[in-house]
Amino acid sequence: KTGYHQQTGTQQEEGLLYVYDLDSNRYDVIKIGEHYWMKENLRTTQYNDTTFIPTGPGLDWPKIKHGAYAIYDDNPAYAKKYGFLYNGCAAASGKLCPKGWHVATDTDWRELEKFYGMPEGELERTGERGDIAGKLKTTGDWKPSAFTGNNSSDFSILPAGARLDNGEYTTPNQYGNFWTSTVYDDRYGLLYLWNHHVNYNTNAVGRIYTVAQNGYSCRCVKDKPKSVKTIDVKSF
Repeated sequence: KTGYHQQTGTQQEEGLLYVYDLDSNRYDVIKIGEHYWMKENLRTTQYNDTTFIPTGPGLDWPKIKHGAYAIYDDNPAYAKKYGFLYNGCAAASGKLCPKGWHVATDTDWRELEKFYGMPEGELERTGERGDIAGKLKTTGDWKPSAFTGNNSSDFSILPAGARLDNGEYTTPNQYGNFWTSTVYDDRYGLLYLWNHHVNYNTNAVGRIYTVAQNGYSCRCVKDKPKSVKTIDVKSF
């Protein structure tokens, strides 16, 4: 009976099992703790207000001060599997994910890491932390090492690489880099955001801040419903 009820509950939450962006890309969804996450990297060409996000070889990537995206190595073959590499301005825009969703915050990532076993004392550290990355990484696609992923979480991080702030593409099959929408610093004309990442040669999960001109993957998280304040009529 327990299994039956669980299945029924999932069916009742059917709208949360997948979500579409404005390009009609469908993303599978997974519940992790109290949050619903996309299981795939975002690959939308539009903000959720229907504005198209700049892209293409004509962009001077290192000098961009607005949102933009790129496909790794400018090769369309990478797009569906690995998603797009967005710069930090796009990640922090508040409009990148489908309406009702947001680019995962630094807090969202730390709650995910805690859920999968990262010690509480390591969550807010900067640098490489914990040993849970094997649970998050896919079993294939990664450069061979002693730290093979088993994807027991079903979160399915792929080694999508990155685009550096100088425009260079780097670390295919080695790194999965993810922007958060959490600003670390925004002074002197430079925007820095928190980033979480995993790589092929360790089971640690990195947490650092980097300048917004970098291009990383993004995962979206469903917004939590806003709590409704109730009024105690007896108090009147």
